[in-house]
Amino acid sequence: MKYIENINEKNLKKGLKTVKLINSSKAVETCQNKYLTYIELNEFMPKSYLTFSKEFKYIEEVIIKNIEYPVVVKPVYGGYGNNVLMARDSKELNNLCDLISSENREIFLQEYIQYKHDLRVFVLGNEVIGCMERIPNDSWKANYSLGAEIKEFKISEEIKNCVLKASKQLGAEIVGVDVLITENSFKILEMNITPQFSGMIHFVDVPKKIVEYCVNMVQNSKNNSDNSDNIDNKDNKDNKN
Repeated sequence: MKYIENINEKNLKKGLKTVKLINSSKAVETCQNKYLTYIELNEFMPKSYLTFSKEFKYIEEVIIKNIEYPVVVKPVYGGYGNNVLMARDSKELNNLCDLISSENREIFLQEYIQYKHDLRVFVLGNEVIGCMERIPNDSWKANYSLGAEIKEFKISEEIKNCVLKASKQLGAEIVGVDVLITENSFKILEMNITPQFSGMIHFVDVPKKIVEYCVNMVQNSKNNSDNSDNIDNKDNKDNKN
């Protein structure tokens, strides 16, 4: 009972403050869902819509009014380029909807961006630690997992600032940001909250960087906790005096 009595509100709050999460639950929830990501970052991303595979007439209306063909059809959840399809015209889109309509699945409809460079930017905390260009082989998709060639790429300060702003906005500390550079601009395509680094590791030691980041975070948290203890002890002494 004495132990329980000692867990007062002040100590409980103090204990909770020492718990630090890397990638908050909100960041994970948002980044894993392509549509939630779009809601948060629509100013940086291609035009996108959420619909169901059986609603072909509605999908066609959306495209006619807001997007031009070709369009990209994606599952709301998923990665590695799996089940990401392109429809170049109404007939292809109708066929795709028929193909997946048996489950009446949610589908994420996105404007296709004709890009010059497809990039994966690796963000760690408030820093871009690496960037690589992905060059597709006989495919319009440039995923490294699908066989794309890679090379290191130097991004502009404008893109770097945008990527860091987007990551901070979502509360994502470790995240792989997919960026498409066009002739005159750039777009953020996706935010990968569990980014693979089998490609990026050719250019930067990602595991080492992550470990160093975590160690520094724990050390800073400990220092802050020690300082808080010192202040509390001083206050207690002053009160006794």
